[in-house]
Formats: sequence, C-alpha cells, structure tokens
Amino acid sequence: MRMFTSYADADDTALAAALREIPPSGFLLPDAPDDAPALAIDAFRPRQRIDGFGASLTQASAALISRLPIATRHAVMTDLFSVRRGIGISMLRQPIGPSDHVTRPYRFTRRRADPRLGSLDFSPEARMILPCLKAAQSIRASGDPSVTPLAIIVSPWSAPAWMKTNRSVLGKRPLTRLTGYLRPRMYGAYAEYLARFIAHYRDAGLHVFGVTPTNEPDYPQSRWPSMAMTPAQQARFIADFLAPRLRAHGLGDVRILCWDHNYSTDHYPDGRFVRELYSWPRALRAVAGSAWHYYGGASRTMGDIHRIWPDKGIWVTEASGGEWGPRNWDAALVQTSARVIAMLNNWAQSVVLWNIALDERGGPDYYYLRNDHRHSQNRGLLTIDRRTRTVTRNADYYILAHCSRFVQPGSVVLGHRLEHAAGLHAAAFRTTDGSIAAVVTNEHESPTPLRIGTTAIQLPPRSLTTLTGLQTAIRTP
Repeated sequence: MRMFTSYADADDTALAAALREIPPSGFLLPDAPDDAPALAIDAFRPRQRIDGFGASLTQASAALISRLPIATRHAVMTDLFSVRRGIGISMLRQPIGPSDHVTRPYRFTRRRADPRLGSLDFSPEARMILPCLKAAQSIRASGDPSVTPLAIIVSPWSAPAWMKTNRSVLGKRPLTRLTGYLRPRMYGAYAEYLARFIAHYRDAGLHVFGVTPTNEPDYPQSRWPSMAMTPAQQARFIADFLAPRLRAHGLGDVRILCWDHNYSTDHYPDGRFVRELYSWPRALRAVAGSAWHYYGGASRTMGDIHRIWPDKGIWVTEASGGEWGPRNWDAALVQTSARVIAMLNNWAQSVVLWNIALDERGGPDYYYLRNDHRHSQNRGLLTIDRRTRTVTRNADYYILAHCSRFVQPGSVVLGHRLEHAAGLHAAAFRTTDGSIAAVVTNEHESPTPLRIGTTAIQLPPRSLTTLTGLQTAIRTP
C-alpha cells in the first residue's frame, strides 16, 4: 500500500504537503478502535467506467502558456499531460469559439448571414489553440503506445450571431435584454457548423470524444457569449439535425451530450431539463447521456438521473475554482475535493475543471473587463504571473492530480461503504492495471484513523489522500 497526501500549511498560504508520498511508517497503525471510521470496498461491484480527468485549454489558458519561455512551457505541458512524468490529464473540454475567458473576441464566420457557411474559417483556432492541443496530445502519447489518446469534449458558448434570434453572440442584448435562441431556420446550418469544427479537430489528429449543443443553456446573459435553449429545442436540434449531420461527416462515434449545465437551475431544478429532453424518444436515442456543472444544486441529481436511465452516461464538464467559492488553499483542497468525490459516487464518468491556467487577476478575461469592469475571480489549475512568468500550482491542480495521476481512462469506480465516518469522503477504483485505489478527503482538524479491510491507517488533518495498492488490504484475489 502507498499513500500520497496534500494539506495546507499552518498559515494557509500554500500546501505544506503537495502529493507527498508518506512512507508506511508514517501512516500505518498497529490497530484502530472498533468504532474508528472504516472504508469497506466491494471489489466485485464495479460501477461506471472512467473516461477522463482534466480541465479546459481555453484561449486564455493557451495564450498564457504559449508566452512562457520554451523550456518552461515544455515543463508545464509535460507536468500536466505526461502519464509517466506528470499528472496525466486525460480529458479536455474545449470551447467552440470564444468563451468568457479570451484575450479578445474572435469568430469563425463573417458577420452577415451565411447559411451555406461559405466564409467558415477556423484559422483563429488553428493559430491560437491547436498548437497547445497538439503538444498536449503528443506529450500524453509519448513513450507508451498503450496510453489512451487525449479525449476532447467540444462545447460552443454561442452560435454565430446571425444564427440567433437576438442577432448577438451574447445571451441577452445589453439594453433590450432580448434573449438569444437558435433560430429554427438555422438548426441545419448550426449542426453543420459544429460538425465541421469537429472534423477540423479530427483532421488535426485530435480525438473528439463528445459534443454538447451549447454551454449552460439556462444562463443566457449580457456579459459574455451564451445562448438559451429549452429542452424541446435541444431535443429537436439533436435528433433532427446534429446527429444526422455528424453521421453524414463520418463522425457518428462522437457522443452527443445534452444539457451541459448545473445540477439545478432556477428554471430546471434537480435535472428537470434532462428529464424533459429524455421524454423525447428520438432525442433519447440520439444522445449518449448528459453533461453537468457543479455551481448549483447537488450532485445526487446525477445519481437520480442514472437510476431512471442507467444506460445513459453522465459526465461532469465544468467545475471552476475561484475566490467567489472555496479559497486557496485549505478550503479549496478540502471542500472542492469532497465535491469531486461526490461526483464520482454519483456516476460521473469524467471530472473536468475549468481553465487550466489563468493569470494573477483571473484573466485573460476580455468579457469580464468589458461588461463587469473588473477582472474575473476565477482560478485556474495554474496561476501564471504575466510579468515574471512564474507558475504556481493551485489547490485545484492537486485536487485533479490526486485522481488523474492514478486513475486513467478505462478504470472503474467501485462500490464502497463508509462507516462511523462523519467528515470523511471517499471514492474507490479498480485501475487499468487491476489494482485498487481510493481517494479520501478528511475534513477533521486532527489526524483521523481509518480502517480499510485488515489494515489501519492514519489520515493527516484537513487533507486529501490517494491510497494505492489496496487489493491486499481488502483481500481480493
């Protein structure tokens, strides 16, 4: 058994232990009280397959990384994507066109209507983002042909302005507050637009795992690109336009994921959007499952959806860190890791955070500055100082690393039971090499014993821990 742990320093200004491996003498206990917390892992009850852990190489992140000195840039990318020498990120969620985190606006078509897409030009993507994606793919694949390719989910924040009812890439017009939906006459053009973007990625040698029709369809607003969709609109678009267009382009293996928004929103509490869309039989047949964000509601919503539609997949596609939520270091490490564990225990096949890298002000953030007149409070996995080019690994990086480094695609989540374990959170896995691992968050302010099968260990206070090689402790054949 091996233990890797992270926890904040006494001043809460950094991590005192950052994925530190603890020798057995530092965590094994000769015994534990009978009423000590216990983790029982059922190695014969596999649950969902893991498809990947990762974040997003937004245009903002790509810009920051590309400006680093060559040696630093290569070291950063290796640390992020190498399975052998880094944390082995295995999945990315990539915006189709500008998101809220860009250095400046850009577009792939001309401003005036172009239903035939004659002006379609992906050169901004090829210039600003594809070099980083290709480097990530190459680093992940290097040295081990058995490693699965970097999986990419693509998500548009908005259709081109001329495809929308409010003729703006923003979700609402700033003055009139007119909401932008996809115009029914443009469903075909929009499906073709998405299919061609995916084909562009495929032509670049990238593996597109899935696509969502739009990011956060219940949050159209006037601050950055966004687009509203109702369940009925999305169901019709998927069944009658997107799925046929993907097949026509030879992209039928690309999974269509609906929703791509919170567990609960004002208009669609507790997964109602997905429930309504799944009531359309043709849309239900066309989708691989649903995509989720963690900003509102509870992760058990995903578990509820799974119980009704167990053959449909569930993927978490966005979970940002920021000063508006749990702050670096202690709060983010403990609270956010507990949420990630809850996602996995509620059937998530992926956990994808938000920006891989942002600067010390939460930028680049063109739309925040233009419309909010302040920088974003978002936090990337990495903070890259614009002036000094120094790179800081945030708590979010280590939360992801505790999973991504040890649990590669093809691993499965295992059933487990925690007893006498208030303040502890755990997820268990059978990894691709057949071994058993667990990720455990300890909220307590003091060291906490934990019994796992025949073995007793001690968890550091306020910590996130990954345990590997557990098959011997739980006596599996």
